[in-house]
Amino acid sequence: MSYRYRQTLPDMPLDIVGDVHGEFAAFQALLTHLGYSSDGFHPEGRKLVFVGDLCDRGPDSPAMLVWAKQACEAGFAFVALGNHELNLLVDDPKDGSGWFFDVRRDKDAVNYAPWQPMAEADKAEITAWLAQQPLIWERDDIRIIHAAWLPAMFDKLAAAVGEDLVAQYHRFDTELTEHLQTAAWYADYRQEQQLYAAAAELPEPEPPPMPATARYDFERSQAHPIRALTSGVERLSGKLFYAGGRWRGTERCPWWMDYQEEVPVVIGHYWRAWQPSANAVAAERNLFPPQPYAWHGAKRNVFCVDFSIGASWRARKFPEKYSPQQFRLAALRWPEKVL
Repeated sequence: MSYRYRQTLPDMPLDIVGDVHGEFAAFQALLTHLGYSSDGFHPEGRKLVFVGDLCDRGPDSPAMLVWAKQACEAGFAFVALGNHELNLLVDDPKDGSGWFFDVRRDKDAVNYAPWQPMAEADKAEITAWLAQQPLIWERDDIRIIHAAWLPAMFDKLAAAVGEDLVAQYHRFDTELTEHLQTAAWYADYRQEQQLYAAAAELPEPEPPPMPATARYDFERSQAHPIRALTSGVERLSGKLFYAGGRWRGTERCPWWMDYQEEVPVVIGHYWRAWQPSANAVAAERNLFPPQPYAWHGAKRNVFCVDFSIGASWRARKFPEKYSPQQFRLAALRWPEKVL
């Protein structure tokens, strides 16, 4: 089957689910609350649409992925790929993926264990299914994408129609790497990585400034179309901050302030707060209106449905600092616009 990065949703009411991040018990509770049966069937003909990041950090990513695959094959659900699914597909072990990548197991156990590992025999079937899922689900009245609606990226993806998704990803990566290696600051980046990469994954102490690494991350976010749509574009930040398992010199850029089209867009990815908290990390602050029900963007027609259920591990590990009530799994009912 030829890969298509944009696919069309059927004309029926939807429930658009935020990033689940392996919190399968929370998803099952949400499923019941929305009136679905345990397999994803809804008596009123509603369908589930996932904005991506079904896996990583939570206690049961395998169960969530297997459930989603079965529901999609039954015609009850649709999945847009997030950056965490792409990490599995391109064999890129990242923070919170120790349930899938053995190389991350000991490091991730510090924050995220216990978790259910995926059996080695099941990995190929799950990744083959994920590799067929689109980056965008859309129809005339709604657009659903994991992180960023960036039309400037679409031409490269349209030109690659039919090419395997993983092959596309690696091709774009190779082209970008060849470009970055010609930059005047690339040698400094290699030196920073050699000296500080391991220290940058530890929350304390703060590593020395890494300006070339920040420049590298910034350039990568701007030039790789698949990564841009699933992780968003970034901008250089004033100082290092710790988020997502490492110290960073770039911060997320609110692309929705430039979105001028009329069709609403629903996204995940950005760790929206259900309750304002002084404990939010720097990457999560000031991106959205403080009211959890508020739409945002230049035309108030973009909605982030990720209410940080993927940070539930913090409440389990640091109950004195975090309340479970800070971290929610949400669904946006469409066309009703009810959260």
